[in-house]
Parts: sequence; C-alpha cells; structure tokens
Amino acid sequence: MLEKDALHQLQKQLPFLPGHQFDIGKSRANERKSHAFDYCNQVPIFKGEAKGIGGKPLTGQLEQRVHTSLDSYPHTNASGEAVPAWVAFDRKVLRFYGYFQECVHERREEKYRVRRVNVYFYLEDDSVHVSEPKTSNSGIPQGTLIRRHRIPKAGALNGQHFVVSDFNVGKEITLYSRTIKLVGCDQFTRDFLTKLHTEVPSNEAFPPDPYETHRNEMLSRMKATRPSVPNLSLKQFLENDRHVLRFYCVWDDSTSVFGDLRHMVVHYYLSDDTMEIKESIPANSGRESNTLFLRRCRLPKRPHVNSYSTTTENQSNDYFTDADLMLGSVIHLYGRPFVICDCDEFTKNYYREHYDVYDFDPVRIQEFQDDTSNVPFFDAAAHQQVAQASEPSALLIGADSQKKDFKKLMSYDGITLRFLGQLVSAKQVDRDRKFVISLHLADDTISIFEPRARNSGIIGGKFLENRRIKKGKTNQYFGPEDFYIGAELVFFQHHFLITGADEYAVKFMDLNANLFPSHQKK
Repeated sequence: MLEKDALHQLQKQLPFLPGHQFDIGKSRANERKSHAFDYCNQVPIFKGEAKGIGGKPLTGQLEQRVHTSLDSYPHTNASGEAVPAWVAFDRKVLRFYGYFQECVHERREEKYRVRRVNVYFYLEDDSVHVSEPKTSNSGIPQGTLIRRHRIPKAGALNGQHFVVSDFNVGKEITLYSRTIKLVGCDQFTRDFLTKLHTEVPSNEAFPPDPYETHRNEMLSRMKATRPSVPNLSLKQFLENDRHVLRFYCVWDDSTSVFGDLRHMVVHYYLSDDTMEIKESIPANSGRESNTLFLRRCRLPKRPHVNSYSTTTENQSNDYFTDADLMLGSVIHLYGRPFVICDCDEFTKNYYREHYDVYDFDPVRIQEFQDDTSNVPFFDAAAHQQVAQASEPSALLIGADSQKKDFKKLMSYDGITLRFLGQLVSAKQVDRDRKFVISLHLADDTISIFEPRARNSGIIGGKFLENRRIKKGKTNQYFGPEDFYIGAELVFFQHHFLITGADEYAVKFMDLNANLFPSHQKK
C-alpha cells in the first residue's frame, strides 16, 4: 500500500507527456520484448511466429498459424515430450469406414450409387489416404482414390490441413469437393481417440446400394440351363500347390531275365492328381544313372479305356487318386505290380487329416524277395535247345544246378579279390578299356565291372553278372589257380589280360600260395 502511494506521488511530479506515464495497477510481470532472430544448434534462424511484448500474441498471429495434431495431444513435462512425432507415432494409423454417394444419370435401375471407402489417417505427419475396396463386376476403376498426403481444408486461407480432431464416427468430411460420411472405425482408432478424451459413437451400418440390391436380386433368379459338374482344378491347384505325397514301393522283377527286386519312389502331386515314379538305384549296381522310371502324368488304372465313354464320372474313376494309395496295397502300373511299403511323414499327416488313417506299419521288403529254396525243375531237353541257340544262356542255366562246397563257403565267405584287366583286341578302342574283375572265393564266381570314363563314348557299369564261368567248352570252371598278374583269361569269347591287382588281393595271394600256384611273390 505504501509502495502504491509512493508511485502516485512520483507520477504527479512527472510531466503529463507521452512516455512519462505508466500503469500503476499493471498485472504483467514480463515486459520483455521478443526477438525474431535466434540460434538453434549454432545455426542462425528466423522465428516467424515470435510473439509480442510479454508473450502476448500479435494481432492476427493466431489466425495465420497452421495447427497440427500435436495441439490435440496432452503435453507433460516428462522426458518423453522431446520424442519427435515421426518416432512416437511410427506405423500408427487410424482407420475409418465411410461412404459417399455418386450421382448416376439416365439409368432406370439406379439414381445414385453408394461407394464404400476406407479413410486412413497417419499420425506421424497428419497425412490422409483414401482407398476403395474392389468389388467384383463393378465396372468402376477402384483402388486408391486419394494418395497419401496432407489434405488442405476447403476455404482455409492459411493452408490449414485436416488434423486428428477433424475425424470421428458420424462426422462428414469434404475432401476435394467430395463429402464422405464416416460410419465406423476399427478398435485401435477407437482406443486412441478415447485416450484423447474424445467420445467415439458406435459404428453405424452402410446404407443399401440400389444397384447392388438390384444385381443380387437378378443373380438369385438366374439358373443354369445346362448344368454341368464344376471345374475345381484351379481351386485344387491353389490349395495343394507344392504338396506332394511320397511312397516307397518295390517291384518284384525277378521273373524276367537278369531281373531282381527293384526299389521305387512314387510321387503323387495333389495339385493336379499326377504321378511320377523314380527308381532308387544303389551305387555300383550296373544300371544306368537315369533314375526316372515314369515321367509325371495322370496314371490310368486300366490303360485300355473305352473311348466311347464320355461321362466325366467314369473318366475320373479310370485314374489313380490319393484314395488308392495305401500302405500294403498293390497297384498295377501298366502291368507292373508295385507294392507300397512305406511313406514319409508328410504323407502320414495327410492321411490322418483327410482319411482318419492312423496305422502306418511299414511292409517288410523281405516278404517280397525271392525264395532261393524253391529250385526250378531242370529240363534236359529244354537245356539242350537253349544251349544250341545261345551258349552263354545255357551256361547260365547250368550254373544254378552246380552243387556248392559248404566247407569252402564257410572258410572264404565275404572274401573278394579284385584284379585290373584289359581287353586283348585288335581295335584300339577296346584296348583302352579298363575292367575290374572280381573273384569271389566262397563259390568261385566272377563278376566284371567297367568304370565309366568321360568322353570315351562307351557306357560303363556292370559288364558281366556274378556267376561261375566255364573254361571254353570244357566242364571245368575258372578258379583261384587261374588268376595271377599277367594271366590271360577268356570269358564268353572276350579275351582279358590281368595287368594288376589291389593291395588286399596281392597280400592274400602271397599268404595263400597253395591257392595261387602261378602267382610270383614280390
């Protein structure tokens, strides 16, 4: 009070001129004048939005300021306020569901069309993106209607754009002269607006589209004049692409000449019901390296199908399907019986889900191997006829009837001596060929294998099946006493010269000189 009286006395003593008077009852404590030039990170900048004296906005300054969504967010003094918006709201988008009406002229079915849209508001930079979901047979180019950017408000002189407070369920927004009614939003948008203390109404339903209602009514009355079975090949391909069933099968081909039990892998492609068969060829088996037994195709159950049958039902039953392939079943593929022995884990899971099959006990392959105890009847007349036609075939039949020395079989079981040989021939091509001659001491059988040589023009592999071989036209067979380095042997009119042996064979001949009298110990 005393201070106010002193100020009144001082004011009376001053002349009543401009600049010498002051407001005694002022309430402002800040009389500082703001400046428009400042430094930020040691860089001089111009602050165009600097306020007036005492922090009071200048005349028209609030109207010229462009507002953003940051003004709607609650501010605190926490350290998190310094995080920029593009970091705090990265990948956070508000999604609203809306529609707008489009006039249709000169059409009896409709006067207007209701077009549904999705409005996306990106919180990081206040950008808006509008897209229209595509509908089948609409005839309208749908998709992105307004690309993502800040959309200015209509009639705003300062370039003010839409902010988060302008969007809510039930509002109408005008984007480039097109008014969109917002009728709903997703759960994330509802929770975010609720945190901003904004009341969000419940979602509304879209109004009916006259043309869509008329088209649905027409489709309900349409019926096919020529009903046919639907083609589900595309659906089957999309659902089962790259899904393949794998089965392990055996084919007993021992009844044919030089036949044996052959192992096969059957692939069944669920995408188009085709099958592919590959043969599992072990190493050094003497067979060709091409494992493809049957290329990928639809496999018929009966190759000779009646061509006059035109019904689709009969044609579908003429091919193998996944229902025909079960463990233990026998499928006849072009006259060849294949026994399904096992399958992989994916195939087992497929049959559990679609056929409720849970028993997958593998079939033992030994059940389908040849029974060596059943020796076929030896017909002398037939043997004589075969001998006259082909001498090697006659030797093959006679070799099975030889009595085995079980004492020798027990002593030398599993012992095989390998020699390196070459053909003695006048042709240079045959002289360059190398052979591995194997002598099995348990039964004095001989097998010949030709290693493959690149760019030689000759297919290598098994040259002679494992068997006992007679010496010319005599009744004596080749034995260990005929094998040594430098020996010349004739097998079925093929003259071989032994030029070497492996280390095991040389040591064995050195220790068993009684079996190899012609061998010279080094």
